Amino acid sequence: MRFQGPQIGEDAPCEYSYEYSLFWRLWREEKFFECHEVLEELWRRTSGPQKWFYAGLINAAVAIYQHRRGNFWGAARQYSRARVKLHPFAPFHDGVNIEELLSGVRGEIEPSLRKLSKRQAEMLAAVEHNVCERMKCDF
Repeated sequence: MRFQGPQIGEDAPCEYSYEYSLFWRLWREEKFFECHEVLEELWRRTSGPQKWFYAGLINAAVAIYQHRRGNFWGAARQYSRARVKLHPFAPFHDGVNIEELLSGVRGEIEPSLRKLSKRQAEMLAAVEHNVCERMKCDF
């Protein structure tokens, strides 16, 4: 995996939750399904714009998980959702270089993205539009 994530340990300062720190440890271990599971707990307890940040990280992890399972369409959809959700937090948020993260995920799932048909690529634009519309109420 090209993007190893910020170096946030489990003994991180109090501004980072245990789940957030654990998410990045699991990311570095390439346990992307587990990343999703652990951050989902924090996502559920969060409101406002920060909830979109956590959702974007979950989507990024699931994109890689789906790619590695051979689900190229699922990987592409999750990556598209991650891009839209994380974009407002660029360039840095909670220790994460957003561009570096998205570039690393894209590099990992590039073989899946190359398998998309023209129709599927067009469908991704609709996915991104729908996510943007849902996010407007929180930003």
